[in-house]
Amino acid sequence: MKLSNAIIVLVAGFAAGALAGVLMAPEEGYKTRRKLQRKAKKYKKQLEKTTSDYKDKASDIRDNIEGAVDDVKKRFA
Repeated sequence: MKLSNAIIVLVAGFAAGALAGVLMAPEEGYKTRRKLQRKAKKYKKQLEKTTSDYKDKASDIRDNIEGAVDDVKKRFA
């Protein structure tokens, strides 16, 4: 399984578990909605951070590869 697919499945699993847990809780509707909103915001922030981290890592990898390609070009030019 590709890393991107694994991340999507992981996030979907967290979301489904959180939703199921909150919906099965015996609380009033407005409390349940507030919990859902808080959890959604929390997971959104986590997802944004993770996405940002992966973008940074991908950028670093791209820069390293571009540098290596330039070095190879210079050696064979």
